[in-house]
Order: sequence, then structure tokens, then C-alpha cells
Amino acid sequence: MTRWTGTPAYAQIANDYRTKIIDGTLPAGAKLPSESELMSRYGVSRVVARQAIGVLRNEGLVDSHSGKGSFVRPRQRVERMARNRYRRHKSTGEFADDARRAGATTDIEAGSARAAAPYDIATRLKIAPNAPVMRTGYRFLANGRPVQVSTSYEPLALTEGTDVERPEEGPLAGRGVINRMDRIGIRVTEVVESVTTRAPLPREVEALDIPPGVHVFTIERTFLADDLPVETCDIVVPGDRYGLTYRIPVVDE
Repeated sequence: MTRWTGTPAYAQIANDYRTKIIDGTLPAGAKLPSESELMSRYGVSRVVARQAIGVLRNEGLVDSHSGKGSFVRPRQRVERMARNRYRRHKSTGEFADDARRAGATTDIEAGSARAAAPYDIATRLKIAPNAPVMRTGYRFLANGRPVQVSTSYEPLALTEGTDVERPEEGPLAGRGVINRMDRIGIRVTEVVESVTTRAPLPREVEALDIPPGVHVFTIERTFLADDLPVETCDIVVPGDRYGLTYRIPVVDE
């Protein structure tokens, strides 16, 4: 086995098979060599072979089954399209559109409750800290697998007492922020999204049913009516199940 200075043997083996999985040499469902085969092929101990497979499993690239071996995980992804994502008069939400393009069935778990706005949320909504908001938590599933969790906040100063106070109840349940705000005379004019990536929090590992080594995208989204924020949301999607696609038109000046 070729050894590179500073590169542990288990990491080199994991790198080799990560590359084969990502470039398609090992397709979904393909079986990885057993620990014994890796030991023979790379000249390493069983502990090292087991560590290498463990790295791939923690990254969400393979599943291991006792007595059967390790297999490449399916990599079907839901694509989140940026262009024309937010439109008026839609009968379904944005997630349903994403899943439909991927040919997936959908399910949404949601629950709303009054809350006091934390400092960072208050700053994004341009309201006082601890001002009342409607907090709604979501978990989105495609073909029965969780692919997104999110938490949205809307100032109750705008929606309290209206029939759109709770996003997933009333005549426009599930129709999205733009249509709900239109109903109470607030016209959304802009949506701002900021995307970052990080390791998942323990609660996200559980909610999304992902290995702790799979990184997540975090999307901080805010709907505005001119300069007035009317909703802000923290969206978390696993990197192995969700793709972010940006199609941006070129504008002639």
C-alpha cells in the first residue's frame, strides 16, 4: 500500500472509495469489499479496514448490514430551484414543487405556537426582542424520507386575529407566505436567502435521520414587503439528499 506522509491508512482507503462512489464507479446498491478483502488489498489490519468503512458510513455514503456487508446508499436528490421559486397564486408550496420535479411523494409535519422572538430573529424581523411571533416548525419528507426541517417566524403584529395567523391552518393553509400576506393586504416584493454549510446539530441528526458526518445546508430566508420583513425562516437540508440549483437570467443594461 502506498503511504502518504500525514495521511492515515484508513483515511486513504476511505478517500479511494469516496471517489469511486461520487464519480459513479460504484453506483447505488454496489457492495463494497469486505473488511478481509480490504485488509488483503491494502495490507492493513482489520481495525484500519473497519475505520475506513466507518468513515464512509458516517458521511452517509454507505449503509452497513450485519452479516451482509456495506452497500452504496441511493443518492436521489430533491433539487431546490432558485429562479421563479416564489410566485403568486400558487396552489401548492415550494417544497411540493421541488418534490414533484424529483418524482417524489410528499408529506409535511407542522406545528405552530405563539412565542417570544429571540434576539437574532427579532433583528431579522426588525421588531423588539421578545415581541410576540407565530413560530412554526416543519419537517418535510419525500418518499417517506426526511429531507428538510425548518422553523419560521411571523410577527403577530401583522397577522394576529386574521384567518392566516397560523400558516398551516385556515383558508390558505399550505399556500405559502406570499398568498397569505396578500390576503391581509400586505404585498411581498422580495425574498432574501443566505446559504451556508455546517455540521448538523444533534437534534437535526435525529430529525433528518442522517449520519452525523453528513453536512447540512442552512438557508436563512426572509420575505419582505418593500423594507418590511413579514416572515423569516431557518431552513436545514441534508447535503446528501438536497441539491441547490440556481438559474439566473442575464439582464441587458
